[in-house]
Amino acid sequence: MKTLGESMQMYGGIFLWVQIGVILLILILAVFKFVQYYGNAKLEPLTFHKSHHAILFLGIFNLVWGMFTQVMGFVQALNAIIAAADVSPALIMEGLTNSFIRPLIGRVSLLVAAILWAILHGRYTTITR
Repeated sequence: MKTLGESMQMYGGIFLWVQIGVILLILILAVFKFVQYYGNAKLEPLTFHKSHHAILFLGIFNLVWGMFTQVMGFVQALNAIIAAADVSPALIMEGLTNSFIRPLIGRVSLLVAAILWAILHGRYTTITR
């Protein structure tokens, strides 16, 4: 049985840890902004870098990061296939299946970030009018 570290290395290594860190950052920022926007009755207009827009940016970053790491994984896999004399089709399909984990995580995190951003943006525009 594989340990968590071995499984993480097989399915994405450090690149997956970056995505998990970004997801945690999105959730922390969202909680902070929910407390700030729903806790205060009157909120002054915020500058762009102090507002809730970072949540959406991090979701987009996570999607792009996932797609970039998938392409990088494809290049590494193709180099390994070229170097190997014989590669089984089952091994290639397992690698192909694993390569879609990071872009999928990126898409899900963008969806969650966009929903959180839309809720916060609606509240922010209501408060600052």
